Amino acid sequence: MIEPVRRAVVAIMGPTASGKTALAVELALALGGELVNADSRQAIAGVEVAVCKPTEEELMGVPCHGLDWRRIGEPYSAAVFAHRAQEVMEAIWSRGKVPLVVGGTGLYIRGLLSGFDFGRLPASAAMRSGSSAALSELAPQVAAAVDLRNPRRVARALELARAGRRPVAVRPRWDAVRLAVQIEREDLRARIDARSRRLVDRPLAEEISRLRRQGLSDEVISGIAIGYREGLDWVDGRLSGVEAVHAISARTWRYARSQLTWLRSEPELTWVPSAAAAKELVSLVLRRDPVAAP
Repeated sequence: MIEPVRRAVVAIMGPTASGKTALAVELALALGGELVNADSRQAIAGVEVAVCKPTEEELMGVPCHGLDWRRIGEPYSAAVFAHRAQEVMEAIWSRGKVPLVVGGTGLYIRGLLSGFDFGRLPASAAMRSGSSAALSELAPQVAAAVDLRNPRRVARALELARAGRRPVAVRPRWDAVRLAVQIEREDLRARIDARSRRLVDRPLAEEISRLRRQGLSDEVISGIAIGYREGLDWVDGRLSGVEAVHAISARTWRYARSQLTWLRSEPELTWVPSAAAAKELVSLVLRRDPVAAP
């Protein structure tokens, strides 16, 4: 087992369906680590199927934190994630283990490892009406670091910008290794197709029925994640199973391509083609006394 430095974290990023969880589990078993989920959809309690939460079998006994940190429809942001994740990381370190942050919501990992301090100014009603376009015009560098889909974060950043203040980078209090899963586009597309076929099955239909019985509207269910809108259409007979699979695959592929575009602009990432390459890199970085490979 690799003996890690006292305060180190491994971040594993990559497009959806690229195999991030499997890599994270393999590294955790080698490191004696625990996972911290950085997927905004997998953080939702009460849903499992289309958000593709890892199963007990997939986790192979490795603890995974953050799979049920919010309710359906509850506001969630990179700032909320970072706050909770840091508490979990401290607990993992206290057990002498290494946290491995894994997930497809890259902004969450960026905010955790090299986030920004937006101060404590309240977001006024006037500022909440400010748009992302206004922020981009007033402070383009700030806009590039903010989730422009999150009105609250946009409002706070805009308020600071208008007050002449800027968010400042928070210096990490730990050593970090940032990995991204390297996968050929053809292989990724094949994995997405296969996963889409697995989704359109009885468990998804049962989960949708349960969510409806809980009183959730179809509009709310559709917005949980890719696969639920298509699942509703399949369950209600508006799409055949084959059509639902095709629709899920197409949307997932578009999402994966946008993730790849975002990741390629992310600094300090090392793209790893295999678990063996990831292990070698992590062992060199995290070992207290690095040694040359035999």
